[in-house]
Amino acid sequence: MPKIEYVEDSWDTEQLLHNLSPPVRNWFKDQFPDFTDPQKLAIPRILNGEHLLLCSPTGSGKTLTAFLSIIDDLVRRSLDGSLDNSVQCIYISPIKALANDIQKNLIGPLTEIREKYLPSRAKEIKVGLRTGDTPQKERERMLRAPPHILITTPESLGLALASKRFRPLLNDMKWMVIDEMHSLVPTKRGTHLALSLALMDSVIESDVQRIGISATMEPLEAVAEFLVASDSRESDAQPQHVAIAKVSGARKLDLDIILPTPRFSSLPIKEVLEHNVERIKEIVEAHTTTLVFVNTRQMTETVVQKLKILGTAGVEGHHGSMDKAIRLDVEQSLKNGYLRCVVSSSSLEMGIDIGSVDCVVQVGSPGSIATALQRIGRAGHQVGGLPRARFLPTSPQDLLEVVALQNGILRGSMDLLKFPENSLDVLAQFMIGLTIIQEWDIDDGYELVTAAWPYRELPYDDYIEVLDLLEEERRVWVDWEDNRFGKRGYAQMIYYTNIGTIAPDNNYLVFTSDGTLVGQLSSGFVASLRNGDVFLLGGSTYRVSSVQGTRVNVTSATGYRPTIPSWAGEANSRTNELSYEVLDVLDRASHIVRMGRDVRPLLMDVYGLNKPIANALANYLDEHCATTFQVPSRDRIIVEQVAAPLPTYIVTTCRGRAFNLALGYLFAGIAVQDNVLVNEISFDENGFMIKLSHEVEISKIPELFRDDSSRDVLQRYMLDSQLFAKRFREVCSRSMLNPRRIGADEVSPKQFQNKAEQILRAHRQMEDSVVIREAMNEIMNTDLEMKELAEFISRMDSENVRIVHRKVKMPSPLGMTLFMSSFEDLLSLRTRAYLIKDIDPEILRRLLGARSLATDLDRQRLAQYYQDKVAVPDSAAGLLRLMDMGGGLEKSLTHPLYSEKLKNVELNQLRDWVYELAERGLITKVRNTGHEQIDDKWFSERMAGVHGTLGCLAVSGADEMDDLRSLYTGGLTFEMGIDFKEGQPSKWKENYLSDPMDCLRLKLLDMLGSEGPRTLDKLADRLPFPRGQVESVLQELEMRNLVSIGFFTQTDDGEYILRVDEYRITGGQVDVVDYRTLQTLILQKSFTQYDEPADAIRNLILVQRRDEMLHRVKDYRFRDWKDIKHDSEVINGRLLHNRVGYTMEDQLPLVLGLRGDPWLGPLEEELLEKIPKEGMSRMELFDGYPKGKENAHVQRSLKSALSNLERQLVIGKKYIELANRKRSLAVFHRIQDRVKPMKFDEAVKTLIERIGPVRLHTLRFFVSRPVEELAETLRDLENAGKIARVVALQPDPTDYYSSHEDAETLISPMAEDRKMRILSQSDPFCSRFIQEVRLMLKQGWYHPVFKGVDPVGRILMFVVNDYLEIKDINIPHSYLDEFKGTFDELLENYRDRLIDVSVIHAFNGVPVHDCDDNVQQILSDLEFESMGDGERYIRGGVVDPMPRKKINRILFHHHSLHQKTRHENETIALDHLDELRDDFALRGRCEMFRVDLKSMAAAHQLHQGTNLRGHLVWAKMPHFQRLLTIRNVQAPEEDEDILQFFREHHDPTIYMERHAMRRGEFRKLISPLVRSGHLVQDYRGGFKTVEPITSSDLWEVKRDFLRDLVKDYPVITLKQVERLAGSPFSAEEISDVMREFEEDDTLIKGFLVDDMHDVCWGRHDMLENSDVLTKTRDLVIPPSDPLIHYYGSLLREKFGYGSAYLVFHREEPVAAFKANTRAGVIQITDFVGDSDLEKEALRVMKEFAWEHDMPLKGKLYERLRSR
Repeated sequence: MPKIEYVEDSWDTEQLLHNLSPPVRNWFKDQFPDFTDPQKLAIPRILNGEHLLLCSPTGSGKTLTAFLSIIDDLVRRSLDGSLDNSVQCIYISPIKALANDIQKNLIGPLTEIREKYLPSRAKEIKVGLRTGDTPQKERERMLRAPPHILITTPESLGLALASKRFRPLLNDMKWMVIDEMHSLVPTKRGTHLALSLALMDSVIESDVQRIGISATMEPLEAVAEFLVASDSRESDAQPQHVAIAKVSGARKLDLDIILPTPRFSSLPIKEVLEHNVERIKEIVEAHTTTLVFVNTRQMTETVVQKLKILGTAGVEGHHGSMDKAIRLDVEQSLKNGYLRCVVSSSSLEMGIDIGSVDCVVQVGSPGSIATALQRIGRAGHQVGGLPRARFLPTSPQDLLEVVALQNGILRGSMDLLKFPENSLDVLAQFMIGLTIIQEWDIDDGYELVTAAWPYRELPYDDYIEVLDLLEEERRVWVDWEDNRFGKRGYAQMIYYTNIGTIAPDNNYLVFTSDGTLVGQLSSGFVASLRNGDVFLLGGSTYRVSSVQGTRVNVTSATGYRPTIPSWAGEANSRTNELSYEVLDVLDRASHIVRMGRDVRPLLMDVYGLNKPIANALANYLDEHCATTFQVPSRDRIIVEQVAAPLPTYIVTTCRGRAFNLALGYLFAGIAVQDNVLVNEISFDENGFMIKLSHEVEISKIPELFRDDSSRDVLQRYMLDSQLFAKRFREVCSRSMLNPRRIGADEVSPKQFQNKAEQILRAHRQMEDSVVIREAMNEIMNTDLEMKELAEFISRMDSENVRIVHRKVKMPSPLGMTLFMSSFEDLLSLRTRAYLIKDIDPEILRRLLGARSLATDLDRQRLAQYYQDKVAVPDSAAGLLRLMDMGGGLEKSLTHPLYSEKLKNVELNQLRDWVYELAERGLITKVRNTGHEQIDDKWFSERMAGVHGTLGCLAVSGADEMDDLRSLYTGGLTFEMGIDFKEGQPSKWKENYLSDPMDCLRLKLLDMLGSEGPRTLDKLADRLPFPRGQVESVLQELEMRNLVSIGFFTQTDDGEYILRVDEYRITGGQVDVVDYRTLQTLILQKSFTQYDEPADAIRNLILVQRRDEMLHRVKDYRFRDWKDIKHDSEVINGRLLHNRVGYTMEDQLPLVLGLRGDPWLGPLEEELLEKIPKEGMSRMELFDGYPKGKENAHVQRSLKSALSNLERQLVIGKKYIELANRKRSLAVFHRIQDRVKPMKFDEAVKTLIERIGPVRLHTLRFFVSRPVEELAETLRDLENAGKIARVVALQPDPTDYYSSHEDAETLISPMAEDRKMRILSQSDPFCSRFIQEVRLMLKQGWYHPVFKGVDPVGRILMFVVNDYLEIKDINIPHSYLDEFKGTFDELLENYRDRLIDVSVIHAFNGVPVHDCDDNVQQILSDLEFESMGDGERYIRGGVVDPMPRKKINRILFHHHSLHQKTRHENETIALDHLDELRDDFALRGRCEMFRVDLKSMAAAHQLHQGTNLRGHLVWAKMPHFQRLLTIRNVQAPEEDEDILQFFREHHDPTIYMERHAMRRGEFRKLISPLVRSGHLVQDYRGGFKTVEPITSSDLWEVKRDFLRDLVKDYPVITLKQVERLAGSPFSAEEISDVMREFEEDDTLIKGFLVDDMHDVCWGRHDMLENSDVLTKTRDLVIPPSDPLIHYYGSLLREKFGYGSAYLVFHREEPVAAFKANTRAGVIQITDFVGDSDLEKEALRVMKEFAWEHDMPLKGKLYERLRSR
């Protein structure tokens, strides 16, 4: 081990200056007043060549300390000419941003020294940057002219050392500088760096001086050893010397804690955040520059958004997930003083130079003293600056931690770093990298690895096991006899593209049992899940069924509380040292409280807290000590067993999440071992909560440590956890057993996780798996604090250390956080009615906060409110208003509303009003419902249909059904009277039932609106429907923000009330509009029908998909979309908030007005100037710029510039349809300077008139300007009277902006549009209410079905392989008839997209074969029929699958490749083929091959020309005439002379002589005409002009060609026909011809091939007669054969080739290869095949080569043979 010395002696300024060269000395004196203390200590040791570890506070000039002596040495050698062109110094940075920053800060001083202080003869000192972002061109330049100082990251250093071209450049290296070591050393990234340092010391010749830099870390001795352990000069006899220069961290700090609000302790966390943001705004406005740190990336976005809405100027966010360019822009803007505030998670806590920062704000505790110091040090970062920081706590528990943190900082506490040791996954990765350099002796490799400090004690057996694993996984080869290992296969490519140890955080998709996608979860959250856990997502609860790959399978858990808090898995564990500080504060404070003394003097005088903070913390501690005098300490853990239906343990340790995870999982492991079920377990920094099926013995925990079985118990429990699965995947990835990238291709998350599961299954069957052991070690040492737990337990026997177990009704305040967290998620649930009854009243009061005041309302106040709301009528109009809110009116006034309001009205007066209203048609009578409470009573016109429907349903079995929607209402009717005289109708009109759910919904709203709060039982007793049905509708109304639940009249059960009534009763002051009326208005405006598509687009401003025009344009069909897209007035681009869509040209001023001014670089301006008024294509735009591989960077820059122009809507695209091109041509048109934008306020006003009423949140998706500017513009427009602001309850008062006309409309109820529509979730209307839709219909990517504004159903369907896959349709039975018509219209429209076939699996969650008769009838009417598999129905196709082998056999038989149908010789074969590319395609079709194709050309009068696929082929002239006719393209006028010449002559030499033209010029002239099919070449080399067929109709020619093309294919898909037919045929044309085949029974359509999910056409006659065919011989299809296009998809998907030789064995493709065929040899260049059938594939290839008399050659072929 090295010899360590702490530096105590320092040089004075004169000594230091004297030892610097004159140029550096003069520069330093001009720039700085003096050296800092760290510089005076460290620079002498660096000048002396000693290894050095420098630890000093942020802002003390550490970086300059390290580099000053290095720069001085380089300057000296630059002057005397001894400076070589090689890397002299490597600087290692943990993050790319810091590397970029150091590069700038080095280049600046070096430039100044060169320009001002060095003579011109001095050699330039170069600085280079090499990270993952460095372009290849820059890397190549670095190899040619290496920098003297190389700035890089640990991963890039590893790649550089593995590069045989780069390694030699390091041979003269003298210095290695490692910055921010505290962030590297305790991670596997640092372990990887240590191995790279060991490799560097072994492969370069020079001795390297190590300089380590960090602001905050302990233990320094271990870090010093890490730094120099691998130095080649290090030995036991002569240990290396390393100096530690530690400068005291006792730098003056200005710290304070700010209370967000005086009511801090009683507020929910979400409200505390709002107050914290207000405090941040005040701090920002009081300082020039402020840096705000939060603890998650999501919180960064939230705080930035809230600050902007509050009007805070100059605020931006900065975190690792942002685009690099945005991050750099924010850093530069902050440094230049353009920003007042930047909010960051952790990306700015490192030493990036961001200029002067006045104040740092930390929201919530960062969980680490070191992190806090690092962040605080960003303020006053300049030398001599005073760091100022303010802490904002987020909860009382967080306040305790923040106080402890501040105290720890002020008294100099420091986090101790923990080092990963013997990490086997990093070792595996490193071993693969070693093999790239050379072959290694196994023992030499071990010696190299153990030279790295983290592996100094690596057991040799572990090393050998890792080698063995890598050999098994084919990453290296090992020769155990020769004791050597080396590189294998494509391991080098895997290493280069996967190097590193940072594990990306993939999201998981959450699916319900019916396949509905309900959202995403982070891997950190999933790591805390177990099967059976209930969690909250999108306002609903779900139970985990299983986790498979990237998929979490769940079932709906409505009515169950979440068992996992929604914040689980988000934060890192609190460090041990900070936890000790928390325990110390608790211990001292609780001791004073137990003595009955006030704790405030201690908090203010000793801890230095201000009075509000001291009061808040004292109140919290008083509350705890009032419950129990026991507090956790270094010697005590508190276990509180809470009285509950299930044994519930709250364990409080205050020792950090890692310690709690260790103890909690051990607790769970003990329970599982005793067959006790773990129902729930959740953790935070202070403890954990666990719910079990039975009680467990707490005393068992120490016993496990005594008999050393704790690890086994934990391991058994953890092996089935998601945390283990996550760590296992990471270990597999680091070990490169499961790479995330293979070459340039990224492995999808699903593929990655599936492969990880395969590896896990294999390794779990092993006795001792290296990978499982490493994953478990990482959990034990990183995620769990096992060492601390073992130490605590070990002290229980000998010291006063104990676990205190007590039974309580409610946990103490310290444990209450976890207990409450599972309830707090209920605040996010809309369906609180299910859960609210089971909660203890005290918890409920804490949860509801201000809403619990509703329980204090007395009945008298409520009665008065509703009395005032519904007035006693004094006229017929007043009676109508009353009847609109009530039920049936009859003489005896049995209805409670009427008996109350009409008791004082004279009967005669009442009769007169009734007769008057009846004669005016405003009220009517209902009969023949069969229900006595409905028939022969008076109802308002609005309520008559409602009650008539409800009456019919009540007598038709509705009271016996759980769900009213499952009752089929077809055929049910009732009667309503019309034309009344003296109260008698002249006739009765028969009426069909209205929407049953609408009617029940409306009835409940009227009852609650007129009668006030009612419990479920009271409402259900009044209605003739089952209680469950009423409850279901109330739940839906609650989710729609129309109804709320609470306690209003001291009932035991929750009461339902209208949301608007609750708002007014509990003190709401603002006038609110009805939310449903607002939705109705938006619906009405959105679905206004137009005759012309252009008008619909103008109304919507932009459209994105073809289905958005449905319901908005009369007689619209999907096929019309093509014409709309190609309209000359329609333009495409990134229109509103970067959403790509289509709009009309006359809407561009509005769209541009909603955007900010564009930013254009020089290249963007250059491209823009090129675009003429008529526009130009991308190819024309890029014409003139250099191309080719060597100019790839130019093309990238061009694409980036064009993308920037599009993104900023400086240009837009119009589409032009071209002949013989399947894709439209995009023509770019200039918008900037040719379209004048509207003024921003006018644009916003116009937008609101079009789409309003609209929220500010929704407007942000239309406006590409800062939210604060938008908010200010809205205020100005409102103040100027140009727009109106209305308020709706959603559920809280929410502002909507609208035109004055719309605001007037919202005052009174509107007639509702109840039409059924099937929409996409991106539809302009649906997307406005997407959260509500997903609450009603669940999360997922389905098509919502709307009935008016109500989402009533969903269709989970998607287009796949040319058919429509319908997984499930969820539609209430009551809507079946209407749904049938709407869905049929949609399916017919899909036919326009060439989707004829539809397959349905389930209806309302029931497999279609098991559905009831009503559903079966609907499906039959929609033309669905059984597929015969007992699972699915199909529409528009058949199901008759056949094995692939048999299909191939038929195909080969009809294409003369089968041994029975091959032609006798090449002449006969040629007569049966229309066109041929070469001999290969001909040879396979004949038994005997004597003469090649070129030799037969004369005899058969063959010509060579271009076919429809663009290939040169041999064919007869009529064939080329047919092809030219199909192309239907006229030759350019300027080429007519050429065509005329070759009509009369065929010799090209005559043409060349006549025009004095060289052969090359001639070829260039005629090549386009050959490609377009106008010219062909004959067998003598002459050219002929091809004339199109004029005697036939073009469509007839095309149709006949397609018929001839497909006649020999037994089964073919649309894509295959497209590939075979070529570009002149559109998919629509092909589909039309194939339909003709279907109509004449030549073809059938459906699923015709086993294991193939594509819809195919099949030749019925071929398929029927296939059984008589014998098996086909083994064969090879060459890339020139027409059949290769038929197998194109298979080639790509199975073998990864676009074109290749395809090898068939036993009628199945088993391999593919690429080859060059020159000089009579087939040279194999690439091969992919089934490894089990490799020998068979080689045999078939040899037979193919023998048949063609061309031997197989090549290195690859020899290697294949030798396997």
